[in-house]
Amino acid sequence: MKSINPQNEYVPLRINLSLRRDTIRLISQMANDMGISFDEVLSFLAEDSVIDLEIDEDLRGIRIPSSCSIEDLKYIIERRKNS
Repeated sequence: MKSINPQNEYVPLRINLSLRRDTIRLISQMANDMGISFDEVLSFLAEDSVIDLEIDEDLRGIRIPSSCSIEDLKYIIERRKNS
């Protein structure tokens, strides 16, 4: 996939994934149907999943808790609805 930003370049990564057998079968079938490798399908899926995301805000001040209650989630959702 070509990036809109010419400064982006492809960086080869060696990763280990744990996938269900059905997922592997479907990705293999996609690769076969498209005439490309399994790795290329995974690369395209990863690229497509984040293509429209761009971080415009500084995330250093955001705290992500290790857990929260259902009440906390409801409160946050309500607060965002009313904003």
